Amino acid sequence: MISHLLGSYLVKEGKLTEAQLETVYETMRKVRVKLGLIAVSERLMTVEQSDEINRLQAIMDKRFGDIAVEKGYLTDEQVTRLLGLQGNQYLSFVQAVVDNDFLSVEEVTLALNDYQKANGFTLTDVEALKSGESDRIVPLFLPQNITEYQSEHILMAIRTLIRLIDSEIYVEKGIISDYLELDYFALQSLDGDNKATLAISGEGKNILPLASAFAGEDFDNVDADSLDSVCEFINCVNGMFATKVNQSFSTDMLPPEYSDKAVKFTGKMLVLPVFVKGSKINLVSTFGDFINK
Repeated sequence: MISHLLGSYLVKEGKLTEAQLETVYETMRKVRVKLGLIAVSERLMTVEQSDEINRLQAIMDKRFGDIAVEKGYLTDEQVTRLLGLQGNQYLSFVQAVVDNDFLSVEEVTLALNDYQKANGFTLTDVEALKSGESDRIVPLFLPQNITEYQSEHILMAIRTLIRLIDSEIYVEKGIISDYLELDYFALQSLDGDNKATLAISGEGKNILPLASAFAGEDFDNVDADSLDSVCEFINCVNGMFATKVNQSFSTDMLPPEYSDKAVKFTGKMLVLPVFVKGSKINLVSTFGDFINK
């Protein structure tokens, strides 16, 4: 998620082109993060120390970590921890940018600092972003005045999207809205001690990548079949959510609904923009009430 959040920011600021960013993503899918880059990013080594070991590796049949320990730059414990970070998305992104000679490590770090300031993130927030963990990242984009259960409902949807639809989704800042007019929608409500609704919509054909991925077939239009697929996805999310919250209160799942016509909604709704396979959809959630049509 952080690679797309920061990548989009770099394009917006003119530091990368769209073509360069796509090259970065392609590279990330192929490369493994180098231990030296991780050590520098974690501020355990300097760039000069990392370059020195890289040069030594050209003449020594030893691993980067072994040489770093011999030189006294790292401890065995630090090497073990750094090895565990090699799958980190942020570091993979940095390496891909650097390997393609688009930006230096220092330039990416400065851009991250600017991104932090632009979004009002704290240092703790930045660490959450760099972790690559959706459960730590998504709450940074949610309004602060939502309930714990509504937050968990949204997180359940995000985790399911990542697991079943697209591992590279990312989000934008969510808002609370009292009125929405949607081109189409798929939704399901939960009744019981605490009413709730989860809906998915978008503009144009933006839900089709989700619908197609979940159904395992290609949809060309937003129609009954594609919307029914999205309903089934929402039902999957709500089933897991209901199982979890039923430990605290009674919840019943109502039949899913959909419409391929424009509909107006009122009520206090959380709207979270999510990019799935490059297409922007909206997760719309209420908790303690239904969405009113």
